[in-house]
Amino acid sequence: MADQDRGSVGISRDVVTAIAGIAISEIDGIANLRPGDTAFRRGEGMRRHVDTSIDGDAVTVTARLTVVYGFPIFKVAKQVQARIKAEIEKMTGLKVSAVHVDVQKLVKPEAPLGEQVDEWDDEGES
Repeated sequence: MADQDRGSVGISRDVVTAIAGIAISEIDGIANLRPGDTAFRRGEGMRRHVDTSIDGDAVTVTARLTVVYGFPIFKVAKQVQARIKAEIEKMTGLKVSAVHVDVQKLVKPEAPLGEQVDEWDDEGES
C-alpha cells in the first residue's frame, strides 16, 4: 500500500510556533519577557513574540526577542536561528526556509533578588 493511501498528516501553525518558542527558551542570553518569569515565556504569551508561516512544506519564522546585556547579540541571534531551524525540521519534517531574528530590546542582567529589570533607567546615569 502506498503512503498516499494511508491518509494525511497535518501540522498546525500553532504547533510549529510552539516548537520555535521552546527552542528560543533554551538559548542563554534571551531575557524574560515579563518581570518574574523564569524563562522565555511559552504558550499564549509567546505568540506575541514568534510568528510562523507555512507554505507547503516550507516554514518561515520571525522571532522578536529581548537580549540580556553582556551577551553578544549577534551570537545569540545566530544560536536562535540554528536552534529553531534544527528543532522544527527534526520534529516536523518540514523545511525551514528562513528564521528572522529581530532583537527589539536590551535589558540589564537579573538583579540579585532574581527580579528582571525590563527596561533601562537612564535617569541619573552618566
